Amino acid sequence: MTTTLLMLKRGIFAGILLCTGFLAGWFGAIILGGRIPYDGDIAALFGPGRGANQATPAELRSQFSVFWETWNLVEKEFYHRAPLDRTKMIQGAIRGMLDTLGDRYTVYQEPELAAQTQDHMQGKLGGIGTYLRITDGHVYLYKPFANAPATQAGLQQDDEIVSIDGDAVAPLIAGLDVNEAAVKITSRLRGDAGTTVKLGVRRGENGAPFEVPLTRADIVVPSVDSQMIAQNLAYIHINEFKANTTEEFDAALRTLLPQNPKGIVLDLRNNPGGFLENAQDVLGRFYDGIALYEDKNGKDLEALSTKTSGSDTRAYSIPLVVLVNNGSASASEIVAGALRDQRANTYLLGEKTFGKGSVQNIHTLSDGGNARVTVAHWLTPNKSEIHGIGITPQYVVPYTETADDAVPCVSGRQPAQGATVCADSQLASAIRLLATGQTPPPVTPTPAS
Repeated sequence: MTTTLLMLKRGIFAGILLCTGFLAGWFGAIILGGRIPYDGDIAALFGPGRGANQATPAELRSQFSVFWETWNLVEKEFYHRAPLDRTKMIQGAIRGMLDTLGDRYTVYQEPELAAQTQDHMQGKLGGIGTYLRITDGHVYLYKPFANAPATQAGLQQDDEIVSIDGDAVAPLIAGLDVNEAAVKITSRLRGDAGTTVKLGVRRGENGAPFEVPLTRADIVVPSVDSQMIAQNLAYIHINEFKANTTEEFDAALRTLLPQNPKGIVLDLRNNPGGFLENAQDVLGRFYDGIALYEDKNGKDLEALSTKTSGSDTRAYSIPLVVLVNNGSASASEIVAGALRDQRANTYLLGEKTFGKGSVQNIHTLSDGGNARVTVAHWLTPNKSEIHGIGITPQYVVPYTETADDAVPCVSGRQPAQGATVCADSQLASAIRLLATGQTPPPVTPTPAS
């Protein structure tokens, strides 16, 4: 298995990205602007004999001497025809150091990827306005944004991008993993508003490629989709907790709540997380109290509260179903776990969540890259551990798309090829639960082979 729309075994956004930016890794996330010592030469940081910084403890200077011994051996003896790429060598050393910590979320991001991530999380980017799907070395459009350049040019979901400005895509990403391919493709598709990019596109497996010129635009990446659906229910989908999430979520509530919904479906499926503060904001629209506990040293727990709002954005008493799946991680698990623990008339439905219960500080380095350092684990208000475990919903409902699963088409979704209506077993079960009180049947465990 290489991709399954928003999630892989190893992580959600390994297979799906924005053509205007790429989110790599999970966000805990507390954003700090701190700087870590770094220099293009790095001699001042790493060792005697190369301008050693006297503020560096003598023990570390001694230990780093081994690093420089190896560095000098490479400089003097390594057989190479092209010049050594010292930047890549330093970046590799940083990655290797962090890898030894055994924490997959304490990582280094190169400057290009760090810049893309930062732009993405701010919610506004320059590009053509679509998600992309990378599968088996092929790049496809996935869910183009309404009124964005890709849509205005007539491009459709599942169109394959075969070339960019005359360069074939396949050679560009050959031998790269999905994350590396994502960086390569997004760097070619992103650009300032008003600039142009020419795509070679194939529609259908056997379709002939055709060229489409696109003019890039400033794309506001939506964080929240909402609408009234069947049975006088409100539907709200949060795809990530970004800088614009609170504003968009409040706008949705101001539209939906005056319509007196009988219940609310909060869809957090395939939501990889994001900013902790925005998760606290969303929780504050549903109750006032503890949002989570932070464990910073394995001994003491710090309680973090919800952030409440005005009465026009409060939905304290309305029945709520929260949809989750294996693609729900980090901040979305915080929200789901807190609502389960703290709020009456609340039901979790879907599939077990990812299990990312750690918090990262994100530091901007002097090379433009990011260092993400795990600083704490978090627990639900009932002090349940989530990291490496996940949250099993009260009602486990596997995802299917059968005739019995007919639902309104939400979040810009279109019926599957050959179908006339959308289908989603989890959303259908949520609607039945809120509208009639009908609970999903228990899932029969699959016999071990």
